[in-house]
Amino acid sequence: MKRLSLILITGFMFLVISSIVNPVFAGSEKFDEKMQPILTEYLKIVDILASDKTDGIADAAKKIEDLAGSISSSLVTGEHASHYKRIPGGISDGAKKMALAKDIASLRAALVDLSKPMVMWTSMSKPSGINVIYCSMNPGSWLQKGKKIRNPYYGSKMLSCGEIISGPDAKK
Repeated sequence: MKRLSLILITGFMFLVISSIVNPVFAGSEKFDEKMQPILTEYLKIVDILASDKTDGIADAAKKIEDLAGSISSSLVTGEHASHYKRIPGGISDGAKKMALAKDIASLRAALVDLSKPMVMWTSMSKPSGINVIYCSMNPGSWLQKGKKIRNPYYGSKMLSCGEIISGPDAKK
């Protein structure tokens, strides 16, 4: 009986400690899993725009729109579930604007709309290795990996303009 109690207490302590250490809101794991392919396509778009190019953006935006249509905020449980409700629709709307954009200026303007729900999701779910960058000159935020700033809103004109405001490379 003592051994069973010890096992139960140890298991409970592990759950408590892991929920404190893990920044992911409990109950968002399925939602976050569905967001990974969207994040991959989003990061492609950011990189292409930072390179002052447009090839491949429409395809990536269409993939994002399709993928966002398959995500439901009902995948999120727990006390923070309501915060995830607008994310799929916001991503779908932003991706649709990007897919319809005709030039690099309108693509960059549409990126603002796509980035808002992506940043919101990132701020709650904390995907591994993803930084949130803010540019006060645009103003707008975006996501990227690594600490070398690559501004998709200005490209080569102001490639390093921005500040990491959250993520693994944010100044603490």
